[in-house]
Amino acid sequence: MLENPFESSGNWYRANLHAHTTMSDGDLSPEEAVDFYHRAGYQVLSITDHRRVTEAERRLADLLLISGVEFDGGRSRQGTTYHIVGLGVRSRGRVEVPADAKAQDMVNMVREDGGEAILAHPYWSGLMAEDVVGLRGCFALEVYNTGCDLEILRGYSTVHWDDLLTLGHDYGAVAVDDGHAGAVDHGHGWTMIRAEALSVEAVMDALRRGLYYSSTGPEIVDLQITDSKIAVKTSPVRSIALVSAPGAGGRRIAEPGRTIADAEFAPPRGRYGRIEATDADGKTAWSNPIILQSGSDE
Repeated sequence: MLENPFESSGNWYRANLHAHTTMSDGDLSPEEAVDFYHRAGYQVLSITDHRRVTEAERRLADLLLISGVEFDGGRSRQGTTYHIVGLGVRSRGRVEVPADAKAQDMVNMVREDGGEAILAHPYWSGLMAEDVVGLRGCFALEVYNTGCDLEILRGYSTVHWDDLLTLGHDYGAVAVDDGHAGAVDHGHGWTMIRAEALSVEAVMDALRRGLYYSSTGPEIVDLQITDSKIAVKTSPVRSIALVSAPGAGGRRIAEPGRTIADAEFAPPRGRYGRIEATDADGKTAWSNPIILQSGSDE
């Protein structure tokens, strides 16, 4: 069950959970990546080189490094490849993936190595809901991926997310850079994590519990859920939506030239609802889904 981070204690930490360096196919060295995200105001970084767990020699007291890796393999029904990001793994250095590994095998590799798995950029990968519905063990998918957006305009995976939620799979969502070209695709997507401390243990616990939201710009300031309403507060935005089952949910839109910073919605028909707030520049923030146990999509 995903928890509401706005009802939890702790501090907010800005994280990039998908990054590449010169140890695989990125332009920045591990040390340059650390410096960039530190200067950009991040507190958490996971370097997730392809099939390699990279350790940066540069360590900063106020930037937490979480070990990470990206696996690729398996084939969807369309013949495309799955990509799985692993966070908090114990391995170091090169990690080999069997040539016949399926998507579930890669998720299992991450979990057996002490980590947690993310389904990376499903839209960019050409995956459909039917390709993912049987996958078990991912705590989140990438709702936004900077590199995939800038490269071929396949960075947003909201439809994949809603399909899976509708089918009963309670994925959280993260926004990431997946940075390869240092001057272009770094610092545009992030995950805000509510954790008790800036430590690997506390941040990984928060991710497992769903204590985070994702963004490319706006802030979600508060989210309160009762039997009678869902109330949200944000930084100034153009619109706030409650996305839910087909035909359900709602949206509040500011008058032309103005902004809004709060909205209230009746609990939606359906098994889930999630907040999506978009500012005047088209930048978006996404809450994790609110799972309504008594709801059902029809």
